[in-house]
Amino acid sequence: MSELLEDPVFYWLVWAIFTVAGTIIGWSLRANFPEKDVRRALDRSEHDRSVLARLYTHIKHQHDLREADFKRAALELDTLRDRLAVLEQERVAHANAERLSATRVEMAESNAARFAERFRALEEQANALRTRNTQLTVELGRLQDELKAWKTLYRDFQTMQQKLFAFEQNAATLEAERNQLRQQLDAARAEIERLQPVPAGKKGNARRGGPARSSPGPDNPDDLKIITGINLTTEQQLHGLGVFTYAQISHWDDDAIISAAKKLGISPGKIYQDDWVGQARQLAGEERV
Repeated sequence: MSELLEDPVFYWLVWAIFTVAGTIIGWSLRANFPEKDVRRALDRSEHDRSVLARLYTHIKHQHDLREADFKRAALELDTLRDRLAVLEQERVAHANAERLSATRVEMAESNAARFAERFRALEEQANALRTRNTQLTVELGRLQDELKAWKTLYRDFQTMQQKLFAFEQNAATLEAERNQLRQQLDAARAEIERLQPVPAGKKGNARRGGPARSSPGPDNPDDLKIITGINLTTEQQLHGLGVFTYAQISHWDDDAIISAAKKLGISPGKIYQDDWVGQARQLAGEERV
């Protein structure tokens, strides 16, 4: 109906029909009614035609408004459809992003749990290493103290070695001098025996290596330097300890040897090595002959 109303041919056709119908009606009325009545009828007809024309114009205007509203609604609907399509794409994108985010969150939680477990293991290992480090620090301190003690002992040992070496050199020198003096003493004794022969009856009362002498004692001590390892200094130290005769040394036991070595400031091994006791026993026996 709206398309027919918009068609100009239909519009003019309807207008022609109404015009012809009005003309026919007017001529009929004019033939049948008085001119005044016809004029009134024509006026009414013209009035009706004007009303119809205004009504048609109003209806056409309303139709145009409705058509414009329909077009605007169609445009808005298309816009809404486009917007809805965009929103649907965004919804799908957001859903995909949400699924991806959920997957990432699960992976992150799994990694966090694994890292937490690894961190606990590393923390336990660190605590064990700290404990071990403390133990090693204590052990290191103890070893350092022992090392210092050993260094001190080694320095003392080196000092003792140097002193012992010096003593050995001094002893070797003194031993060489003693041997030289002993050789000179033996030569002198041999010369004395040759020059002054001892009668046979008095031979048992004579001391080997020289003329008879009185019993040894503090006023007349034995010559302790004859014993290998005893020099003049050692002899004086023995006199200070009350040792004057071979017989006293010949009766020394282990305790006496150790005590004498401490007082003389020498090693007991030196006394055992030089065999002071054996030499003293031999010299004491010769002295009693």
